[in-house]
Amino acid sequence: MHHHYKDIRDRIAESPKWWDEEAVPRYCDFSPKETANIYRNEVALVLIACQACERRFKVAFSRGAFHSHPTLEAYIRNGSLHYGDPPNVECCPAGATMNCDDLKVLEYWRQSKQTGYEWVRVPELEVVLDAELYVEGEENDA
Repeated sequence: MHHHYKDIRDRIAESPKWWDEEAVPRYCDFSPKETANIYRNEVALVLIACQACERRFKVAFSRGAFHSHPTLEAYIRNGSLHYGDPPNVECCPAGATMNCDDLKVLEYWRQSKQTGYEWVRVPELEVVLDAELYVEGEENDA
């Protein structure tokens, strides 16, 4: 279960644009450089939904050079990428302790020596994760 961060959310009139790896609300445009993990070399922005009320969230995943395998790419390719509990916005009675459905990888980025450590977007890894639950275009409303 994640913290609700009401002290932050109540002071800002707009809704968060996305949530970081620890479900902290973020109000800037998504960028790999804005994720919480400073050692990251892979980043994904993923659309998820609360399993109870189906509220959608854009959330970040990151992996770094110090993580053991598998990579985010491997999790995406084998269909096992999973965020866990959705951000705690008190959206429904069970929301804070509910699991999530992982719907779609909206953006996938990586950096490496080959790119001079510049972030490169990899569209072929931006895939639907749950074809039964994802509806085309719903990411625009998250």
